[in-house]
Amino acid sequence: MPLLFVVLGAAGGAAACDLSADRHGSAAAAVLQLTTADTECRDDSARPATGAPAEGLWAYEDRSTLQRVAAMVGPTQSSTGYSHLTRRVETLETRPGSDTVRHASDTASVRLELVPPFARPAAVYPVSALVRLMAYEACAPGMREPLIRYLRRAAQGRVVTDVLLQRQAAP
Repeated sequence: MPLLFVVLGAAGGAAACDLSADRHGSAAAAVLQLTTADTECRDDSARPATGAPAEGLWAYEDRSTLQRVAAMVGPTQSSTGYSHLTRRVETLETRPGSDTVRHASDTASVRLELVPPFARPAAVYPVSALVRLMAYEACAPGMREPLIRYLRRAAQGRVVTDVLLQRQAAP
């Protein structure tokens, strides 16, 4: 429901800036089009979500390549005098024949970012300059658990690893 509110505000604001536009008709059409498209999963089994990823251990394993990715999302912490919550978030990536890749942040704060491929909003934990954890929800029949998308880029900017992690353990 919060997403609908944001979309309504954005569509209404766009129509209000164009004095020649039919404010009621065009805003309603834009809202209907955007909210209808966002409820679909397109051709994928998951879509971005705006709720922060939950605390716990999240993992991915490809048995054919022996690649493994794990993310540990710690409990929320607050600091006196600050209005935001932070978490300890740590990621670990292994594959045969290469070094283990580790990234961690003691002060990860969730933020809303537009994520590809359809530029939809998702709750994101920036773990480092190269690693992002993004909240996703499963939309395939029978899948109810949320997911985390692990996205790691090389120093040059190209995507090196992009996988969905499933929750393995809760606190």
